[in-house]
Amino acid sequence: MEFTRMNVGQMRRQAMERTQAKEQQSKDYQNKIDNMSKHNVGGLYDVRAIIKSQQFKEQKNHYSVEQATNELEDLLTSNRMYTFKDVTSDFIKKVSGRDGDSFTIRETGKFISELINKIKEKYEIKD
Repeated sequence: MEFTRMNVGQMRRQAMERTQAKEQQSKDYQNKIDNMSKHNVGGLYDVRAIIKSQQFKEQKNHYSVEQATNELEDLLTSNRMYTFKDVTSDFIKKVSGRDGDSFTIRETGKFISELINKIKEKYEIKD
C-alpha cells in the first residue's frame, strides 16, 4: 500500500469535507424522522406524539409500582404508622400472590386511609 503525502491544507480540506458530509447525513436523517412523524399513518397512532404527550407521562406515573409504593409509604408516615409498612407489604403479597401491582397497592392505601379516618372520627382524634 502506498500512502500519498498531503500538506496541511489538503488534510484540513479533507477533514472539513468529511465533517460536512456527516452533518448533512445527520440533518437528512432528522428530516426523514420528522417527515415520518408528520406523515398520515392511515388512522394509526403516531407513537412519537403519544410519548411526548402529558397524558402518557401521567399514565406511566399512575401505573408505576414504585410511585404507588411511595404514595402508600407517605400515607403511613403521615399517620405515624412507621412500622406498619412491612405488615402492609406482606398483606399485599398475600392478597395478590406476588409483590402487587400499582392498582392493588393504591386500593390498599385507600382502604387504610378510610380506616384511619373512621378511627379518628370514632375517637375524635384531631391532628
